[in-house]
Formats: sequence, C-alpha cells, structure tokens
Amino acid sequence: MNRLRLVAVGALALMAFAAAPALAMTWGGEVFGTFDTHSMSDWKDQVFDPIKSSGGSISDPTSSWGGGLGLRMWPNSTWMLAATYEPIFLTRKEDVTNAKFDLGANSFQVTGGYFFPSPGNAKFGVGAGIGYYSLNGKITGTGGPPPSGADGDLSGSTVGFHFMGMGEWTMSPGFAITGSAGYRIAKISDTKLNDQSSSPEFATDYSGFMLRAGVAFYMPTKQ
Repeated sequence: MNRLRLVAVGALALMAFAAAPALAMTWGGEVFGTFDTHSMSDWKDQVFDPIKSSGGSISDPTSSWGGGLGLRMWPNSTWMLAATYEPIFLTRKEDVTNAKFDLGANSFQVTGGYFFPSPGNAKFGVGAGIGYYSLNGKITGTGGPPPSGADGDLSGSTVGFHFMGMGEWTMSPGFAITGSAGYRIAKISDTKLNDQSSSPEFATDYSGFMLRAGVAFYMPTKQ
C-alpha cells in the first residue's frame, strides 16, 4: 500500500502543478509501440543459464516488444504531462521440453516533460516520472508445481522510475508523431511463485532502456 500511495502522491503533485493555467490546456491521447531491454539477472543466472547448460534451448528474457496507450495534457507550449498504461509482453519458451516462462507485467506511469522552445513543427524535450509495475506471469510445462517442478503463477510489484528524451512532430492540426528514448529502473525484489516468496529473495528486474514511437491525437482548443 505504501508503494501505491507514493504513486498516487506523485501523480497528484504533477497534476496540481499542471492544472494552474487550465484555460490554456490541450488534451489528447497517444498510442505507441515499444522496444525495451531488461536486466533480469536473477532469471538469467539462476534459471535460463542452467537450462542452456543442461542441453535446453531458450532465449534470455532480456528484451521485449510491445505497446501502450495514454493521455497527454499540455498546460502550455513547453510543459507536458502524460499518464500511460504499458503492458510488458515478455515470454520465453524452451524448445526441448516446451516449458513456458511468462514474465509479463502491467505498468502504469506518470511522466512530466519539458520541451525546449521551437519555432517549427518539431519539439524536443526531456522528461522523468514514476510508475507502478505488477508482475502477472506464469510458468508451465516444467513437470508440475514445486517441489517436482516449478509450474505456477508469478506475482510481485514495485514502484519504478524513468527518465527519457522526447520528441513530437506535428503533422497536421490535432495529429502528431511521437518518439522517446530513455531508461527505467523497475526491480521487483520479491518475486512470488504461487504466492510464496523464495529464500533468498528472487528478483524480476525490468530495468533497462526504453524506446517508443507512436502517434498522438489532440482535441481542438478553445480560443
């Protein structure tokens, strides 16, 4: 609950800052695709590397493709606030036994950005924010639940942080192409299998580089 309160407080603080010049606000939505890298050192060192050493064939869980959507609000021409939902699709399958490791998660992020003044249709800026990450994965095909296998539901959550460089290119009134590149820190230190923690704790670490490309649509502003 403390992590959820931290996210809520951060979101409210950013909204309060941005809400001051309400009459000048521009509201819109964004849809984007993603490519991310992930640390996943515990999974790689303790699960995937031993599988490969014993003759299995499986790719490391260190990258993922995905997408997301969100709301964007501009209180003026230089400041932007975004609320984003980004599911992380991260699944690996072992080719010999067909064991499947679903390390997917849901993330809800709030980002504040500052865009440098620009006379043209292209804007560039920097941003930072916080996010709430919730693991909702599953392991199947390993021979059953512990102790004979490792099948079961994966869970855990954390509050993460990110920073990025951002760009937006206005193509026509109400329509723009968006892009960003940055880094996130989002480590679930206590990964649970069937709601049971391991000893010592086992981490699911989504920390890594973030790349996004998308489109934004804006509502007409009142003059």
